[in-house]
Amino acid sequence: MLRMLTFGTLLLTSAAALATSAPFVHPGILIDAAQMDRIRARLRNHDPVAVAAFDAASRSSLARLDRAPKPHARVECGPYSKPDVGCSDEIVDAQSAYTHALLWTLTGKQVHAAKAIEIMDAWSGTLRHGHIGSNAPLQASWAAQLWPRAAEIIRHTSDAWPTESATRFATMLAGQYLPDIDRMGACHTFNWQTSAIEARLNIAVFRDDRAAFDRAVTQWRERATTSIYLATDGEEPLSPKACPKVGEALVASWFGQSAPPDGHAQETCRDLEHTAYGIAGLINIAETAWLQGIDLYAEQRERLVTAMEYHVALADTPLPPGICGGTVTGRLDGTLEIGFNHYARRMGEPLPTTAGWLSIRRPSRGYFHYLWETLTHADGDPLAPEARSE
Repeated sequence: MLRMLTFGTLLLTSAAALATSAPFVHPGILIDAAQMDRIRARLRNHDPVAVAAFDAASRSSLARLDRAPKPHARVECGPYSKPDVGCSDEIVDAQSAYTHALLWTLTGKQVHAAKAIEIMDAWSGTLRHGHIGSNAPLQASWAAQLWPRAAEIIRHTSDAWPTESATRFATMLAGQYLPDIDRMGACHTFNWQTSAIEARLNIAVFRDDRAAFDRAVTQWRERATTSIYLATDGEEPLSPKACPKVGEALVASWFGQSAPPDGHAQETCRDLEHTAYGIAGLINIAETAWLQGIDLYAEQRERLVTAMEYHVALADTPLPPGICGGTVTGRLDGTLEIGFNHYARRMGEPLPTTAGWLSIRRPSRGYFHYLWETLTHADGDPLAPEARSE
């Protein structure tokens, strides 16, 4: 098994090296120009799913044109944002910038581009002392998952953002976010780790930093295999090299779950909400990597598909025997559209449990770093395969 994994890793590393020799695709964080065209076409054709999702985003408080940004020179965040000195303001502003960037590219209304620029410029002109507090690495990750999405769209679809302003924003991402993200401990849970990796990946794309992008892809490959269990991993889940655990310590890190079934995640027995944060991070990274020519989706197809089907079943049906002591709390709502879009629409692989679960929860809004997934990645006919454009 070890030799097979090592050989496979070598093959994947070689393929990644070939794929990453090309220039970055821009815009190319979570959505690209072709995806934007598809969304516009769905809206023109009055696709009911797309129209409902667009209306939800347009009516959201995040889309208000009269809301003023609330930048802070330093953001202080404790557990569950207590204390909250700029934590909520930062996330809401980053979400709003992304929302306005989407509305700009879908409607062509300059007021939305201008509002996104106003918010980004306010923060890049104010944030000087980074993030402090016990939740600082996670807070920085959440915001940095969102900021580059907005910046990527505006920078590469509009001429309204002056080069010096975009450069200042890129400098802020490198100086005020990456150092705080990198203070995250190696033993932090699934959702912390995938948020950090996505933040690094997104910043790398926006800053055209190939080495940082490749490092994030390598980190994803380990975290995907050590955060979601498959029986092929062995009798117990795999453990990250930087935070090795076995036996009782490993079970404790999986919130008391021994002998997990296929698709079970490290935080499933904690609650489904934190599990959703982690799965969303894995999927978002895979989507951006796909746009940049690396098929992480295929590398971990069984793991991701099984995790999606398993967790939506947990959300709606009685728990199987021996799972989480008979109780699982929280909700997954707001995510899984992007992974479902890839496997069901692009690849033509049915995910019946996920399909049914999503169909009664659209349009999604999302939380923290996953936002407006129905608008960006859902379709009225989600099971129709969509050929990937080369």
